[in-house]
Order: sequence, then C-alpha cells, then structure tokens
Amino acid sequence: MKKFGLHIVLLLGLVVLLFMLCDASYSLVYRKCQPRNKLEYILQLQDKHFDVVFIGSSRVANHIDSQLFSKLSGKKAINLGVEGAGLNDNLLQLQLLLEHNTISQVYLQVDTNLESTAASNIATAEAMPFIQNEIVRRHTEKYNSNYQALYHIPFYRYAINDSKIGFRELFFSMVNKKPGTNPSIGFIPKSGNTIPNEARSSMDCKGLVVKNAILSQIRALCQQHHTELVLFITPYCSKIDAKHYVDKIRTMEPDLIDLTEGYADSLFYNCGHLNDKGARILTQRLFEVSKK
Repeated sequence: MKKFGLHIVLLLGLVVLLFMLCDASYSLVYRKCQPRNKLEYILQLQDKHFDVVFIGSSRVANHIDSQLFSKLSGKKAINLGVEGAGLNDNLLQLQLLLEHNTISQVYLQVDTNLESTAASNIATAEAMPFIQNEIVRRHTEKYNSNYQALYHIPFYRYAINDSKIGFRELFFSMVNKKPGTNPSIGFIPKSGNTIPNEARSSMDCKGLVVKNAILSQIRALCQQHHTELVLFITPYCSKIDAKHYVDKIRTMEPDLIDLTEGYADSLFYNCGHLNDKGARILTQRLFEVSKK
C-alpha cells in the first residue's frame, strides 16, 4: 500500500512538473515572439508617441482605416480595435499603452459595450501569457473571479484558453507566422454584403446605465496622462432600429460624435459592420468632424 501511495505521489509530482515546464515554455515563447495580436504589439511598444489611437471592438477594427486617417490628418494614427473586446479590455489596453508611451487623443467607440463592466476577450485570454506583468496582474485580480487559479496553478491559464493561446497559437508564434492583420496598422476591412439574409430587430435600451464604471476609469486614466478622450458611435444597417438606443447614449454623453446616419445598406458587410467601402467613407467623415 505504501508503495502504491508512493507511486501516486511521484506521478502527481511529475504531472505538476510537466505543467510547470509547459507554463514556463509557453510564457517564454509569447514574451519573445513577434506580435500576433494587438495586445502583444502594445506590450512591445516603448517610448512611442501616437497622435490618435482608436480603440473598441470589431466595430473599430472593421470601421477605421487608420492609414487613411493619417493621410488625411497628417497625424500618426493606429487602430487597436479588437473583435469581441469590451470596455474592460480597452481599459487594460490603455493602461499598458500609456505605461511607456504617450497619446494625444484616444477615440473610443461606444454602443452596447456601455452595458457591461466585465472582462472579456483580451483580459480573459490574450493577456494571460503576461500575467506576471504588474498591470496585467492587478487587472486580472480585480476583474477575474478565478484569479488565484490563473496566477498560482501552473498551465491553468493556458488550458482554459486553449482556443486563443493554446498549442496552435503557440506553434504559429514559434515559427513567426504572420497574422492576418498587421497589428501596427490594425484596420481589418470586410468585403461583400450579407444584409439581405438578416432579420429585422430593435435595440433595447434597458441595459444602458447612466454611468459605466469602466468608462469612468478610462476617463480618469486619460486625464492622468493628459490625453484627450473622444467618444464616437458607428452605424447599424436599416434592418436594426438603433435610433432610440443612439439617442439614449447621446443623452448620457452629450459630446458623443454620432456617425450613425447616412449609410446605405450596400455599404455594410453585415448589419453591425461596414464593408471596406463603407469604412473608408466613415473614416473620411470622422476626419471631417474631428477637424471642427
């Protein structure tokens, strides 16, 4: 019985050791590799200045042609929008970016992201290889209920986020496979139009709160770093009744730049995202508004 117990202890010890080795190996690769996503790109930036940074979800990544905006304005602009990102993720992005860099203006796209303060896409997955970074660690501790397991159990953070930072992504990082979108540019244009297949719907204002705690933190962070924060909202197709929703946000945020009007359905990829032609038109209009 003692021999059996010893075997069990040794086996558990080997498993823990294997997890520790895997954890250390994954973390080393992600720290040393060429950036494959925007968070990795941000973490490698040092002593840079950006005139304009666009942040938000896919409704920034697919809508703002940062190179066109730079050409029109003569300003150094970058698109850091990430598919599935919420305000919580945007806060983490800005905290990391402003730690070692400076920004004149941050353009933050708002819509249904004002309904939530929870961590999502970036804060729960893409940031996990860098949990030893003090900013990432504090953010994870504050907003992730499983922080203790993420921080202390070897390889746990990779195992539960396998689809985002598992072996496939590790392999691509090891061989320096280029991502589909250059993180230093950030604009992800969509082509085509799928609207005819989409059903009509209406946006419900019930989830909107007068004051979003994460947005308040983003404001405070920008103020601390002498960075101007500009809020804007991008359009939905005609099959989505967003008027009351947009009006409610405009009441909450009087300085909001409203870019929701004047886009034919032919300019959309789907009802929530413009196609490449629509994105160029929106970028031009945002530039025109920002000049005033």
